Amino acid sequence: MVLSIFLAKTIGLYLVIVSAAFMLKANELKPMILDMLKNPSLVLFSGILALIFGILIVVSHNVWVMDWRVIITLLGWLTLLKGVVRLFYPEFVMRKAIMCIENKAFYTIMMLITLLIGLVLLYFGYVF
Repeated sequence: MVLSIFLAKTIGLYLVIVSAAFMLKANELKPMILDMLKNPSLVLFSGILALIFGILIVVSHNVWVMDWRVIITLLGWLTLLKGVVRLFYPEFVMRKAIMCIENKAFYTIMMLITLLIGLVLLYFGYVF
């Protein structure tokens, strides 16, 4: 349970900070994100980082229970999958990600979902 609380605090803070920045500074950050997505080397590098973080979470916190801790496990597996997809299919990732970021409604909804997941994790990490 100590590891779950640590990961909830860490991942929760990360998700809240990143989603808040991406929403509040969207006009400045979107062009930078799009520029990064047009560079196959950066997509590959981000895939390697995602793979590392996903593996670390899956190996250390593969907890399949019917409570809030499964959120961390799911995020770990999704991050691992994200890394694999970016390594094996970088062109696909580049095309789809650019489409999603350029779609204002989709971008906003995804950032709100990310913010909500981060807030839920912070609640369980600090309050629960």
